[in-house]
Amino acid sequence: MQPLSRDHFQEMCIGASVLEQDAHGVKVLRLADGSFLKLFRRKSWFSKTVFFTPAQRFAQNTKALNARNIPCPQVIDVFQMRRPYRSIVHYAPLPGETLRHMLTNSHGTSALELLSDLATFITNLHDKGVYFRSLHLGNIILTPQGEFGLIDISDMRCFNRPLSKRMRARNYQHLLRYEQDWENIGFDIRQLFSLPLAGQAKI
Repeated sequence: MQPLSRDHFQEMCIGASVLEQDAHGVKVLRLADGSFLKLFRRKSWFSKTVFFTPAQRFAQNTKALNARNIPCPQVIDVFQMRRPYRSIVHYAPLPGETLRHMLTNSHGTSALELLSDLATFITNLHDKGVYFRSLHLGNIILTPQGEFGLIDISDMRCFNRPLSKRMRARNYQHLLRYEQDWENIGFDIRQLFSLPLAGQAKI
């Protein structure tokens, strides 16, 4: 992880567009060359992120996904800026459209086919040991090649074994909790993404 001065950061940001920000400042920038900067603040000095930053975790997860042939952003560099403190990942975005956008503009059979393919993709993720805590339709991309891929991947764990049934069920719960994504989708289709937790009824 390279040190990044405030001056160098400002030079990189010339001509950039702010894609995401909050009360603490900018979170995601699209640079003039089309690449992205994602900035992570430190929420606590007593956090484990002091030793392994979210930007480093993002970069590590791209390697794990590449090894599993799962499309994702490609990291260019990882930085640390001190004033204000931020860990920063510079990456080339994954081309394509989010499923959230596609389903908003899709109806009937095409939506059903898309969600059926998504269920297959998520099963493949779980079979390959990928537990994506930020699993929702805004973080899943359909690429121009017709493949599903993942973005915003800092909050992820990759195991060297398939996920247990319990972990799969919990991951589906992450997906289903975004009610705005599912309000126009029938219950039968939702059941493609439901697994029972041990000792519990189906979602």
